[in-house]
Amino acid sequence: MVYSAPPRTSHKRLPGNVPAETATHFGLTVQSGTKYGLHIDRGTYARINKHSSIHFPRELAPKLWDASAKYYEDVDHRIHTDQWCTAHQARALENYDLNMAYFAALDRSEFNQTIDAAVAAKKGMVEVTNLNEWEGKTGLYVMVLDDYCQAYVGVTESFGGVKARVRKHWSSSKQFDRLLFGTVTQSILAMDSFRALDTTRIFAAKVRNPHELENKVIESLPGKFLLNRIMGGRGDLLGFVSALGVNILKTHDLEPGPTNTHLTD
Repeated sequence: MVYSAPPRTSHKRLPGNVPAETATHFGLTVQSGTKYGLHIDRGTYARINKHSSIHFPRELAPKLWDASAKYYEDVDHRIHTDQWCTAHQARALENYDLNMAYFAALDRSEFNQTIDAAVAAKKGMVEVTNLNEWEGKTGLYVMVLDDYCQAYVGVTESFGGVKARVRKHWSSSKQFDRLLFGTVTQSILAMDSFRALDTTRIFAAKVRNPHELENKVIESLPGKFLLNRIMGGRGDLLGFVSALGVNILKTHDLEPGPTNTHLTD
C-alpha cells in the first residue's frame, strides 16, 4: 500500500486577535486553538500549568505524599512550585527532542510494511477516509502518523463512536504534569500531544469486544512504532494487573543514560 494523505483544504486564517487555522481532515473541519496549531510543535509543547492533575488523598500513600510536599506550594498538593514547573518543563522538552530524533531514525519502509501487515491480519479492519461514516460506530481504531513512523491503537464504546474518539484526541492536550510517563530517556510522547494534521491515516474495525482485540493489535506491532504508553485492555483490569506486579508501562529506548524520574527525582 502506498501512503497517500487524505484530501484537505488549504489552511485558512480566521479573523480575531489570535491567528487560527482551519482545515478539512478526514471529512471533519479541524481548527487550531489559541494555544496549539494543527501540527505538534516544540514551541507550544510544554506550556507550564501549575495546577496538578495528579491529586490523591494523603491516606492513600502517606510516604509518597510527604516526600513530594516540597514540589507543591499548598498543603493540599494542588499547585506546583515555580521551581518544579521549570525543571519539569526542561525535562519534558529534553524528552521531546529525544523522541523526535528517535522518530527520524526509524525506517519508513519497514514502518509502512508493518502497518499494512497488521491491518491485513485483522478481519474487518478497513481504512477510514471520512470519519462522519464512523459516527456512533464503536470498536477498535488505529491512528497512523506517517511523518513520525508511529501509530496509536485505541478502542471506543462511547455513544459518539470512532468519530468522536478520534476528534477528542485531536482537540485534547496532555496535562503538563503528565507529559512524562516514565523517565526522560524512555517516556513516549502522548498521542494527545500530537495535533489533528499529524494523523495521516486511520483504520477501524467494528468488533464486539474491542478491549480484547486492542492488546492483540498492540502486541502485534513492534514497540518502536507505537505511541501507546500502556498495554491494551480495560482500565479496571489493567489496574488489577498492575497491582499484581505486572509491568504495563511501554517505553521507547531513546538514549542510554541515567534514570530521570517524573516526581521523585
